[in-house]
Amino acid sequence: MAVTASWQHRLRGAVSPFEQGAAVLGVQGWRPPDRDHDRPRRTAAVLVGVIDAPEPAVILTLRSQRLARHAGQVAFPGGSADADDPSGVRTALREAEEEIGLNPRFVQPLGFLDRIDTISDFRVLPVVGLVQGDIRLVPDGQEVAEVFTVPLARVLDLSAYRGEQVHREGVTHHVYHLDWPAQDVWGVTAAILRNLAVRARDAASATSE
Repeated sequence: MAVTASWQHRLRGAVSPFEQGAAVLGVQGWRPPDRDHDRPRRTAAVLVGVIDAPEPAVILTLRSQRLARHAGQVAFPGGSADADDPSGVRTALREAEEEIGLNPRFVQPLGFLDRIDTISDFRVLPVVGLVQGDIRLVPDGQEVAEVFTVPLARVLDLSAYRGEQVHREGVTHHVYHLDWPAQDVWGVTAAILRNLAVRARDAASATSE
């Protein structure tokens, strides 16, 4: 599947505008039985950064093996909201600068994807941003071991995802994997990428009607 010249239009059509706020967003992910009516106790935001280039690509990281949680897994740059962060957008941009050296002035935030609840008791807000193509990304070495990209064409191809059912604490839920040979992209990261692909498909369908 090729990304056409209108890929930026498709990307903008897939996101939820900031002015609508986060309350209108759907919530996917893990919901244990004892938290069925309560939201997770902690909040986080991640940057779904799409590099503005002739072959656009999504920025991903490989988490350090030193970390206590999710060591060695593929993730977006992002993390917990600080008390003085004025918004989820600020959290995502701050964390991306800390983790991979991405200066916020090279990012044009576009909108939100659906939120996702994690097994580690976070509600994560994905912030989609257009990233200037001529940049140098450097992992911090503490939280991030490597920075790499996946072509946007691959991310938007729904046939590239496979799901499996996982049973935990009496609850059955889906875990997704993105077929990408360089790294195992799965779990929350793959779910967010798939949400982008679904939203892009639905936006394109609505436009063609």
